[in-house]
Amino acid sequence: MHLLCWTAYIFYWRRKITPFLMCSRRKQTDGPFIDEEFYGSKITTYRKELSAIRVIVEVDKGCPLIASQLALHDELSTFVRVYSYLSEFKWELDSKADKRIWFPKGNQNGEWVNPEECVIYDKDELFGLQLTVLEKYFEHNLLVFFSRAYGVKSCPSIEDYCRLWKVWENFESGLLHDQCCKFWGYVSKHWNSKTEKTLAEALVKVPVNSGSAGILLCNKEDVFIADDLQLQYLFEQSSHQVFVWYPQPSLASLPRNKLLEIYREIGVRTISESVQKEELFLVNDVELQLIPTEKLIGKALLRLILGFLACPPIKMEAEKRQKAVRGLANVAVVETSEPITVSYDLPLSSGKILNVRGSRKVRWDREDSKIFTEKMDRSGGYKSIIEFATYFSEAISEFVLWEIPDHIHALSGLIKLAFVLNLDEEAVTFLMKSNNLQIFVEDKEFLNSAYHSE
Repeated sequence: MHLLCWTAYIFYWRRKITPFLMCSRRKQTDGPFIDEEFYGSKITTYRKELSAIRVIVEVDKGCPLIASQLALHDELSTFVRVYSYLSEFKWELDSKADKRIWFPKGNQNGEWVNPEECVIYDKDELFGLQLTVLEKYFEHNLLVFFSRAYGVKSCPSIEDYCRLWKVWENFESGLLHDQCCKFWGYVSKHWNSKTEKTLAEALVKVPVNSGSAGILLCNKEDVFIADDLQLQYLFEQSSHQVFVWYPQPSLASLPRNKLLEIYREIGVRTISESVQKEELFLVNDVELQLIPTEKLIGKALLRLILGFLACPPIKMEAEKRQKAVRGLANVAVVETSEPITVSYDLPLSSGKILNVRGSRKVRWDREDSKIFTEKMDRSGGYKSIIEFATYFSEAISEFVLWEIPDHIHALSGLIKLAFVLNLDEEAVTFLMKSNNLQIFVEDKEFLNSAYHSE
């Protein structure tokens, strides 16, 4: 050591104005320092002579030399002292310096990592196997140093989260509920156009509501958002799980609606837009009975529909709205004692098709201008009434608004309520007023001519 001290790059650490700082926290082995025990304390009086032979005598000038010696060390305490010194004098990483960071690892001599493989904090504790979390090994003052000098990011980025998800996509056992909540909670908190683009391009699989202890990940082409509860119920009875996962109950940090919207934005489809519906109708031996149209489609119903078509937001012209209602008034109503079967096919990316079947109380056949209904049994109580009213209102709304389907849901809601009220004239009048709907003189004349009475 005493021979090295007279080379061009020997570093003299101690100076008189701050001896307590530089002596008490450094050791002789921390760098190529002058051995004061060998030369004696009077060596400090030869500052000019030492400087003349290019010995570094200013404490703040030694950072490049000390940084160049980092690879010679292998103990945590030494690195803490050296990094603290570099931090104190605002050392900046340059092109000649080793850009790696040392951290302790087990009983070994530690390990070197690139700054890009490090992160200061991992609040969610998800990246222990993917990134080196410096908070585990160093105190706050050095964390600030690593961020400033080495450019270590404060926390994992959205790209890091995507890389983590790619690792998880290969897990056969599925994810823990906590892992999913933390991942999608981060995504929700940092949701923007960049996050959307990154996730849409990177994520192949999304979590599926499997109902088991582990949350499975499936191709996002084969996982769907349950936007139709009736379809959800039918497909949940099958053995194949097809609906996206979300925390239950909903979390304040991860609201259900926000998560479902994120799924939509990254390419997950809704179940209603993905199924192919086929109404199988009835078996051949089922008895059909033609009933008077006005028994099911009376004047009060037509008045409600005319008011809906005439007023905002549709504001359909009189001739056109009367034509739509006339088609409904002239439809044939066929009644059956059996439910009407509906088949739903859901194609998957593998080529497999999931099929489920349900039943409806009412369906309309636009080509044949017929409405088929299951005979209503009012003795079934309120459930039977609201069930029939729901299917009836949907069928009538689809019949009238098949060219402008965006308004089917709104009209269906009005018709459903009116049906539950037994399509009572006074009740329908109040219902229209409360929804700011009205019919005009030409509509009244049309209704009078259609039913030959007020």
